[in-house]
Amino acid sequence: MARILVVEDMEPVRKAIVAVLSTLGGHEVIAAADGKAGLEALESNPVDLAVTDIWMPGEDGIAFLRRAKEERPGLPVVIITGGGPSFPPIELSLSVVEAHGAAAVLIKPFEDEDLLATVARLTA
Repeated sequence: MARILVVEDMEPVRKAIVAVLSTLGGHEVIAAADGKAGLEALESNPVDLAVTDIWMPGEDGIAFLRRAKEERPGLPVVIITGGGPSFPPIELSLSVVEAHGAAAVLIKPFEDEDLLATVARLTA
C-alpha cells in the first residue's frame, strides 16, 4: 500500500480518483483541490507518489510538478490531462514528460486499471 497525494480541482474527478486508489487499490490517499493546497499537503505529509491535473486555477499542475521535484527530487509525479486551451493532449503530455520530469502521463478519460497499473509500476 502506498500513500498518494491527488491534486485535482474538479471535485467529481478528484473524488473518483480517490475512490479508485483507496477502494480498489488499497492505498492511503490525501486529496487537494489545487496546486497550492497540494504543495501544502506535500510539505506536511510523507507520500510515495503524487497525481496531479495540469489545468487548474491558481497554482497549476506544471507549477506543482516543478515545486514537488525541487522539494522531493525522487518523488514520482503522474500527470493527468485532457489537454488544454492551446495544446492537444498528446503533444502536451510529451512536452510535460520531457521538460519537467513527470514519471507518467494519463490522458483523460482513462480507465481505472490504467491508473492502478501506473501507480503499481511507480511504487514497486
